[in-house]
Amino acid sequence: MAIMPKNRKIGTLVLVVLLGLIMGAYLNQFIGMLLPEGNVIRTLFTSSIKFGVGDFVSNKPVLIDLAAIRLQLGFQFEFSLLSAIGIFLSLYFFRWYD
Repeated sequence: MAIMPKNRKIGTLVLVVLLGLIMGAYLNQFIGMLLPEGNVIRTLFTSSIKFGVGDFVSNKPVLIDLAAIRLQLGFQFEFSLLSAIGIFLSLYFFRWYD
């Protein structure tokens, strides 16, 4: 495992990974629009795993009621093969960032 140089911040690394994830998600939607339904390649690239906090099918976030403070939390990640490729590409280009 490589050790990051001291001049690079963890926040920058997290930002680069999130940008790669978003870039992969856009590529996922683009490939989904280009290829026809039922195509094996489309299924390979556009199938994804969804995970997160909250119920996004019925739009019900997690409710935390502490009497004085009431919080609603919810987020979801959708991870696909193109998202992984986007993360790896962004990390590859991050090597040359100063």
